[in-house]
Amino acid sequence: MSDKRVAIVTGAGRPWGMGRQTALQLAEKGLDVAVVDLREDWGRDAADTVAKQTGRRTLYIKTDISKRADVQSMVARVINELGRVDVLINNAAIPIGQPIAEFTEETFHKVINVNLLGAMLCSQAVLKPMKDQKYGRIVNIASGAAVKSYKGAALYAAAKAGLIAFTRVLALEAAPEIVVTAVAPGWVHTAMGSEQPPSDKDFAMGIQDNPFGRPLWPSEVADVIVYAATSPHHALTGQTLHARGGSLPFM
Repeated sequence: MSDKRVAIVTGAGRPWGMGRQTALQLAEKGLDVAVVDLREDWGRDAADTVAKQTGRRTLYIKTDISKRADVQSMVARVINELGRVDVLINNAAIPIGQPIAEFTEETFHKVINVNLLGAMLCSQAVLKPMKDQKYGRIVNIASGAAVKSYKGAALYAAAKAGLIAFTRVLALEAAPEIVVTAVAPGWVHTAMGSEQPPSDKDFAMGIQDNPFGRPLWPSEVADVIVYAATSPHHALTGQTLHARGGSLPFM
C-alpha cells in the first residue's frame, strides 16, 4: 500500500472506543488519519495521541455527520490538508435503548440520522474523489444487534440492519473502483454511549453474550475493520464481516 493513503474515521474521539482504536491501527499501517467527532476535547486528544504514537499526519475535524453541509466541508478539508481520501470508516453511532412502546418521533430521527443517514452522507461525499482516483475503501460499522434481538434495541437494530442493506447496494453502485464492506461487532468492551469508561457491569454483560467468556476488546474488532479497509482484494465487497467472537446466531 502506498504511504500516501488517507483515512477518515467517524466517531473516533472516545478514549476507550472502537473508533479511536481503528484510527490508531490504520495509522500504524501507514495511513494518515482524519479523526471526525462532535466532541472536541476527545477528538483533539485522539488526533494528538495517534500522531504521537505513529508519526503519521492526523487531523481533527468537528463534524455533525447528520448534516450534509458539515460532511461536505469535512471531506473537502481532508482533501485540502491531507491531499486525498482513500478510506472511510463509518463508525459514529448512538445507542438509544428504549422499549418500542416508548418511541417518539424525536428519538426515531435522532437514531436514524446518526446511525444510517450519517453513513450515507459521508459515503456520498467521498464517492467522486474515490472514483476519480480509481481507488477507495468504505467500511460501515454495523452491529450484531442487526441479526440478534435485544430488548430495548429496536431502533438501533433497525438502523444497523439498514446499514447492512445499504452496504450491499452501495457496493454494486460504487464498483469497480471502490470496495464497500460492513463489519458487525458483537458485545465490545467500550461502554458505548456512556461518558464513563467501561465498568465491570459491561464485562459481565459480555460474558453472557460470548462463548469465550468475555466481551471483545476494541483492538480485536479494529483488526477486522482495518483488514477490510486495507485489503488489496475486491472479494469482500458487499459482504458483512461478523466480528462477534462466536456469539449466536451465526449468520
